[in-house]
Amino acid sequence: MLINSVFILTYTCGKSAFYRQIAQADSKFTDEFQNKFADINAPVLILWGEEDQWIPCEQAYLLQSKIENSKLVTVPNTGHLVIEEDPVRLVKEIRSFFDI
Repeated sequence: MLINSVFILTYTCGKSAFYRQIAQADSKFTDEFQNKFADINAPVLILWGEEDQWIPCEQAYLLQSKIENSKLVTVPNTGHLVIEEDPVRLVKEIRSFFDI
């Protein structure tokens, strides 16, 4: 059921939203909060496609190093849109993280 919901949401509005994000991509929108990652005190799950061509996987490790209580899962054979490329794995990792 959850996988079907993720799939439907992704295909109905995910792609157009993603393309809008790319059109507006500029690090000036993220530079201002880079120093705030250290303030996060909740568990964080970072899911990253190993073949991401937009934001390389090396950035995932950098992000993880900035968030003390984070878990990084890299997803093989996926790019930036893990939710579209491997929704089953995505849901599996999220459920595991929340111990559902």
